[in-house]
Amino acid sequence: MPCHGYALPAQRCRLGSFLQQLPKAICHYCYALRGRYLFPKVRAAMERRIESLSDPRWVEAITTLIYRSGDRFFRWHDSGDLQSIEHLRKITQVCNFLPRVKFWLPTREYHTVEAYRRLGGRIPSNLCIRLSAHLIDGKLPLGYGLPVSTVSSQNTGIRSEGRICPAPKQNNHCGTCRACWDPSVRVVSYKLKWASPDFRLLPDTRRDRVAAQVE
Repeated sequence: MPCHGYALPAQRCRLGSFLQQLPKAICHYCYALRGRYLFPKVRAAMERRIESLSDPRWVEAITTLIYRSGDRFFRWHDSGDLQSIEHLRKITQVCNFLPRVKFWLPTREYHTVEAYRRLGGRIPSNLCIRLSAHLIDGKLPLGYGLPVSTVSSQNTGIRSEGRICPAPKQNNHCGTCRACWDPSVRVVSYKLKWASPDFRLLPDTRRDRVAAQVE
């Protein structure tokens, strides 16, 4: 990514922890359940982050860290997902405090976002909440009026109206592309990479040996 991000434990995803058990679900191939995300220090840091969400200083602390980084783009949750309406409310506060930074929030917690909006919550103009499809080659959550993303198992399965992620052809780098952060790009399509048909969620000590990744 061209910027910093904020990660929470993928094992703590509310809906995602269920989807991880379904072979047709994108979460079944979650990169955050393997590799470096399983290093003890990384896991401990993510656990501290999720515990800090209730700290009244959270908004000020995260705002300060992002501001000091100098980044003009930021990604929420390269691992993990929204934990509550209050969590989303705090994220929007950070975005409002940093109007020059463009934020990207991918999420499968559609109902949390919808509940926030029905309660009068507003999505800042510099925050792109992109609803992620649940299943590989599955139906897109277009009914909420927000940008969406999908994962396709092969090139022929990528939707024609979608912006295809160029990272696989760029050594897995974004390059100059910022489609994920742009709410005017209604659909972003990612290709499922390195997916084994025999992949199953394994004990933590073995997940890092499974060749399955979604970019």
